[in-house]
Amino acid sequence: MEWSDSKGLNLDESLRERARTGLRAVADWASRNQGRHRWPRWSADTGRFPYHVHLKTDDTFRSTSWNTARMVQGLLSAWLVFREPEYLYAAECGLEYVKSIQFFGPEAPETNGLFLGETPLSDHSGFRDSIECAQALMAHHLITRDPVSLIRTKAFLDVYCNKVSSAEWNKQSYNLVPRLKPMQFLQGTGPERSVISHWCEFAAPLVLLQAAVVTNNPRYTEVSEQFGGYILEHICHADGSLRAKNSGHHTSSLNGELDNDDGLVLALIALWKHTQRKKYLDAAVANGEWWIKRGDKMPANFTTRSVLVMIMADLARATGDAKYNRWLHQHAAAFFDLQILRDSRPLVSGAFLGEDMAENYRKGSAPGDYISLRSTSYGALALGRLACGAAREWNPSYSAFGW
Repeated sequence: MEWSDSKGLNLDESLRERARTGLRAVADWASRNQGRHRWPRWSADTGRFPYHVHLKTDDTFRSTSWNTARMVQGLLSAWLVFREPEYLYAAECGLEYVKSIQFFGPEAPETNGLFLGETPLSDHSGFRDSIECAQALMAHHLITRDPVSLIRTKAFLDVYCNKVSSAEWNKQSYNLVPRLKPMQFLQGTGPERSVISHWCEFAAPLVLLQAAVVTNNPRYTEVSEQFGGYILEHICHADGSLRAKNSGHHTSSLNGELDNDDGLVLALIALWKHTQRKKYLDAAVANGEWWIKRGDKMPANFTTRSVLVMIMADLARATGDAKYNRWLHQHAAAFFDLQILRDSRPLVSGAFLGEDMAENYRKGSAPGDYISLRSTSYGALALGRLACGAAREWNPSYSAFGW
């Protein structure tokens, strides 16, 4: 028996059931380990998830803005598939933390609507992190029709579009906000930057185009096409790979081939779907072909397989080509193996293996020494792609479809 959404994605029922098992497990992990407060023990960590867990010691700390927002999107996938109230509650609890990070200060109106980097007391807003927060709010609005989530999404997108149009955008990837006692993380503007140094932000069309559909604001489409042009000009290469040499933990190759493109291919598919400009789909297809030709030669990056599941699922829907369905079936087992299901520890069971920035947190440690929220939230989103059995279960987060 196969399930088909009538738009090209065809999955064996056995694969779908395996994904449903995993999706429930990861949603349970997030709900179980989320910070909560109950009278009289109030906590500003309410809504946050474990950032990562060091498997040998159970050492952990709480999530920041962007990864809280991405796990919210994963929980929304679980809620769409199972309609379990606890999953929606956990998603909205996480979203309240994200909302508490959105900055609205009368002393700095030019930054109103941006999301702070880590906590409500951070002194800076990172553009890519803010995009992730807006994406969670937009998904919540599309799924629940909550008006506040749309208001807050627009508050960010409007100020961000102004930033992108200004000379300041090309100089730095963050904004400082006024604090009486600023932290020592970011001080000043830093060195002059280039357009390509903003490559992670080129995924912004994923939320901008959704907002364009909902609000009929052409400015959101204009900025999306600006980013689409940057992807085609600076990131796409003739062999189909995406490359960004300054991409840090997103690449394991010397030439900058992206192991985790942070949503760029999905943004290209969204641009094609919204504008019907074939050049965007052609570039996305070329990248899919590049990955298919690699076969089982996957990079060590622990988020790669989850991201590729989402890419191949969207390409299957966009093109109707069966080769993307074949890829999903051939690689599903290796993807499923990244989820830890046989560890009874509440902090671990259901999460995904791999911290791609391990050295930043514990010198001498390896990525496989951790579970991380980056891997786990991407894993939840990918499981949602494989688990859904009807169009109404498709999460619009990290996809050109579903709204």
